[in-house]
Amino acid sequence: MTMKFPRVLLRPPTIRMLVVLWVGSAMLAWVILVAGWFVAENRLSAMGNQVVVNIRALDATRKLETAVLGYRHEDLLWYATGHNDHQQQSREYLRTAEQTAQGLARYVDAPQERELWTAIQDKLKDLGKQPAAAALTAEVEAWPASGLSSLIRHFEVQDEIQMQNSIMAADHLRGTVRHWTEGLSVGTAVLLLSGAAEFVRRVVRPALNVTRAAEAFGQGDFSIRTPILYEDELGTLARTFNNMAHDIADREKDRLQFVAMVVHDLKNPMLAIDMATRLLFGSKTTEEQRQSYLEGIREEVARVRGIIRDLTDDIQVVNGRFSIRKTDVDLSTLVRQFVERQSRAFADHEITLKTDEGCIIQGDAERIERVLTNLVSNAVKYSPPNTRVTLRVEKKNSLAVLTISDQGPGIAKEDLQVLFQPFGRGRSAHSLAEGTGMGLYVVKQIVEAHDGKIEVRSELGHGATFEIRLPLASKMS
Repeated sequence: MTMKFPRVLLRPPTIRMLVVLWVGSAMLAWVILVAGWFVAENRLSAMGNQVVVNIRALDATRKLETAVLGYRHEDLLWYATGHNDHQQQSREYLRTAEQTAQGLARYVDAPQERELWTAIQDKLKDLGKQPAAAALTAEVEAWPASGLSSLIRHFEVQDEIQMQNSIMAADHLRGTVRHWTEGLSVGTAVLLLSGAAEFVRRVVRPALNVTRAAEAFGQGDFSIRTPILYEDELGTLARTFNNMAHDIADREKDRLQFVAMVVHDLKNPMLAIDMATRLLFGSKTTEEQRQSYLEGIREEVARVRGIIRDLTDDIQVVNGRFSIRKTDVDLSTLVRQFVERQSRAFADHEITLKTDEGCIIQGDAERIERVLTNLVSNAVKYSPPNTRVTLRVEKKNSLAVLTISDQGPGIAKEDLQVLFQPFGRGRSAHSLAEGTGMGLYVVKQIVEAHDGKIEVRSELGHGATFEIRLPLASKMS
């Protein structure tokens, strides 16, 4: 029986993490290279100093050996001739040998060398204590200096060995540093090249894709989208571009639909006016018919004028150029009169009104009524017939609060985010009723121009409630 393990999809590192790793690795390689160079330089310097010490030790050893040989030579001449000058000269050589041996102590750093140096010191002391050579003819053959020369040669050999070891170690270190530096340099070059390739793959290619998509979109191809290659910063940018392109395409579609609806709204009254005009000029009519045709033309002209006024207001609101004329407005009375006037238009629904009296605000009555018209007509349009639409005006501290609730299908959460945007109709709104998506945007702009706020609360299947909060007039608050 084979076990199947779930496939784990590892999320690629973000561009920031990739750049940090890339730059950090390069910096780490550089730091290691510099640190290694300093360490190697210090070690080579120490080895060089050791070689210098060994050379000086060899020089001192040879000087000591020369002094001992000079002592031996003068001592034999004194033995052969008996001249005191040779005796005096031999003592000078002996003092030089002792002083050189003392100075040799600073170059002694190995245990074996220290043993040899101690033995040399002892031999020199013995030489200083031996009796006159002329009186010791029997001891010429067994002269103590011969053992001293042997010790000095052993000491010299030790110095040479130590110096050769230092030179070999330095050569080995140089070779190691050279190979190590070459390897690290090649590794750093590979790291930089691979990082550059990854940078091209993760940054340059997605950026070029977004740039090409933006250029095509700017040239009018609203269907263009950019692929999301990786879940990183540029992937987020690509997703944002796609969402933006989708929203703009939807808004363009809504704009065209808005234009089509305006054309349709203008087409019907213009056809009616044209027909009435043709009837007036094309046939003989009675005075009663003439008056009927003129009345029809007047009504259609008023209708066209209303459409143009609404369009003008919408354009001014969108451009931020609309103005309001604030006066004292009794919001309760304004809402009550609006409900009474529009009762026939909303006959298929039950309109209920609850008000607190005397909610005086500083506002533009015509603009506030435009807000009422949009919100109440939306509540009626998006809720089933014979359901209730409730309007309430109440005082809350220094605010007049107007709420409009319906018993419609409600608004989805994702639609709430675009509800107050230009042409911002929700996805489900397209299947429920026709509209341009400009009404709630205009409502929001008008409310905010009155220093107020508008909010909406809704759940799918439980209707929607729009709440407008406007500041009470100063004498009321």
